Amino acid sequence: MPPVIRFMNVSKRYNLGLTRTSLPSVVSQWAKQALRGGNAADRKYHWALKDVSFELERGQSLALVGPNGAGKSTILKLLAKITNPTSGKVEVQGQLSALIELGAGFHPDLTGRENIFLNGTILGLTYRDIQKRYDEIVAFSEIEEFIDTPVKRYSSGMTVRLGFAVASCIEPDILLVDEVLAVGDASFRQKCIERIKTLLNNGTSLIFVSHDMGLVRSVCERAIYIEHGQVQNTGTSGEIIDIYNQVLDRRRIEKMSRGDDSADDVEGGVEVTKVEVLDVNGNPVREIYGDEPLEVRVKYTAYKDLGKSNAIVLIYRSDGLPCANMRSYLDGYPMTIERGEGGYSVKLDPLQLFGGTYYAITWIMNADDSDGIAYGASEWFEVRNRVPGREAHIAVYEPRRTWMQRQPITANHAGALAKDRGNDA
Repeated sequence: MPPVIRFMNVSKRYNLGLTRTSLPSVVSQWAKQALRGGNAADRKYHWALKDVSFELERGQSLALVGPNGAGKSTILKLLAKITNPTSGKVEVQGQLSALIELGAGFHPDLTGRENIFLNGTILGLTYRDIQKRYDEIVAFSEIEEFIDTPVKRYSSGMTVRLGFAVASCIEPDILLVDEVLAVGDASFRQKCIERIKTLLNNGTSLIFVSHDMGLVRSVCERAIYIEHGQVQNTGTSGEIIDIYNQVLDRRRIEKMSRGDDSADDVEGGVEVTKVEVLDVNGNPVREIYGDEPLEVRVKYTAYKDLGKSNAIVLIYRSDGLPCANMRSYLDGYPMTIERGEGGYSVKLDPLQLFGGTYYAITWIMNADDSDGIAYGASEWFEVRNRVPGREAHIAVYEPRRTWMQRQPITANHAGALAKDRGNDA
């Protein structure tokens, strides 16, 4: 079976001086340049992609990993035919659905209901096909109450919900997803992950762009590390995530070696580089029992001395429910952050959470614990039950406890107690 996507030696160049791309605008700007005496050699170009090649088979998932400006979104726009390559060839076989930009394909003055039909029509569905899927789309988006409200009044989270619902519920041959899931809440992200996995099992192919390496690892088998418009490495998602993290670590070290000026590049002067969830032996947790110890360990790089600081660690359930809130400030644990690499951790012994899917986040806080400076999140982990009846939908956690029982005082007990008191006298 031929690949559903073939990217063959594709390059994409943008003219940095070209502010508009309609024919009259292009002619006008070229004319102005000619009158100023400029020539083609004076033009500034940016190569968003250079000689990029890859293929994607039916039912496969591929992540594009790299920093901002690497060319990831350009690849998606070429696949979606939003723009054309400067050179090379792009082949797409099958129906393609793209969730590339927040609100893309929606008209702000139309209601959610009207935009479902508009977006479905753009994606090539007939009115009858959209009607068949309408209830499923609305149910998945969870915004039924606002479906007849103009989209311009939607929050960014509501727009993402509706956009993903339309893009995924039509069951496309190819699904493109770019960063927009970062806008949704934790429960909806988990719902989207499950939906993507279902589509993959049914034969949909996926190209996924995200800076959340936990999401990448969850939904993608393979990955490409791209930077400066060129492919740096290809491999399994785990291999590419490790390579990319090593690159980021080297750059942090280089930034540190440049001196205090590097602090200006990072808001707050500190960044969280890793949030790990570990077992009693210090190994990363994928699954753990609720009666076992667990440690949330945070690593950070500070580009300047921050002095007195605080930290928050929270554990969230997959439906977005906050299940644990630990603050160094309230626990009377003083922290000081100095320039360099450092870390902190909090141990829960035992964990005590009921079975379910969870993740941890952290905030580095300022001296009076009033403002967050840097944020980080762990990958998802699963809590298992040793006995039935401790599922996440029943309760949140199981506290340590001691049971006691007082027996009622019967007539016989009362007589015996009185006799004992008489003997004591």
